[in-house]
Amino acid sequence: MIVLVNLEKGDRQLNYGRKVTYPVFVIICAAGVSGLEWSLIMEELHNHTENAEKFKGALDADALIYQHRDEKSGKEQMESLHGKYRREFFKQYYLKRILIIAVVLLFGAILLYNVVTTKSYALSILAVNASGDVNEEEEQEYFEKFLEQNDINTSKNEVYLNRSLNVDVNSEDSANTSNVQTIVNMFTRQGVDLFLSDSDFYLLMAERSYFRNLEDYLTEEEIASVSREDLVYVSLLETEKESEEDGTDDSEANSGETILAGIRLSPDDGWLADRGWYEDGMDIIVGLPVSVTNKELAVSLLREVLDIR
Repeated sequence: MIVLVNLEKGDRQLNYGRKVTYPVFVIICAAGVSGLEWSLIMEELHNHTENAEKFKGALDADALIYQHRDEKSGKEQMESLHGKYRREFFKQYYLKRILIIAVVLLFGAILLYNVVTTKSYALSILAVNASGDVNEEEEQEYFEKFLEQNDINTSKNEVYLNRSLNVDVNSEDSANTSNVQTIVNMFTRQGVDLFLSDSDFYLLMAERSYFRNLEDYLTEEEIASVSREDLVYVSLLETEKESEEDGTDDSEANSGETILAGIRLSPDDGWLADRGWYEDGMDIIVGLPVSVTNKELAVSLLREVLDIR
């Protein structure tokens, strides 16, 4: 017995020898099929294949059914709509893309602006335990003028001033310890060109070889112009100095040596009084840390601080 499926009508029928006049597929072939039945099946399959080939060649290769159907562009579709339908179409197909493009452009503009306007630090100043109020705008104008006098391009360079760190040499709390470690890191890794502090903390750092010998940077005449009592000589402790990554020692001072580690300033008059960084009566010392990067510019500012230009 042969079970046939009519592809046009979607039903199945049993065929025992009757000629089939529409396309079929053989589903199940049971035992007992006669030679006549098998001949009819093969004839029907042959006719079906022949008809398919004839139909395939009935149309030209460029017939419309074979052509790709061009759809309207998004712009053309939107122009064909009106009112709320156009607005909905715009929101669905364009709004998200426009927002993404706008965000990307804004981010790029901000990045470009930061690159163009960001300045490098020509000089870094650290003033520890500063307590006075400062006019930031006046300070900026002062240091811009100083850089210009030293032929530094102020459109690309500026002076970095840090007055935010406070240290109590008699305290061991976590905040105090953290500030000391920050200062040490700045001295040894980040670079500080000019350092000011109250005498207690300054001397503590000076004994541990954190300052350069000013006799190597100021002339004898310049040092002689400073009052003897304002010259701060320090005997360095016998401590093991830190070395650079390449194994060289950046410090010019030797342990056990006595050096001119700083010069005492008065907040009551002169350059420091004009800055207003410290309250009157404090004992302040200024010097060049071992991490000084722009030595020439730092010494130039030190001379201006000491009024020995």
